[in-house]
Amino acid sequence: MMAGHTLLKVIAGFSWTLVAVGNFIFVLMHLVPTLILIPLFFLESAVAVIQSFVFTVLICIYINDALNLH
Repeated sequence: MMAGHTLLKVIAGFSWTLVAVGNFIFVLMHLVPTLILIPLFFLESAVAVIQSFVFTVLICIYINDALNLH
């Protein structure tokens, strides 16, 4: 569950380091990791939505089983 967040932080840190170097070439190169972050962010958001849906469905099933004893 934390792997995506860690990956985003590592890539963002790498991009920030390229900008901090100050060389013009590195400032232009920071666009590559930044462009990688955008799809990864949407992927992380999709995973979060799916996880919340599964968690909600499981909670509903468990509550239903607890209330309706067979």
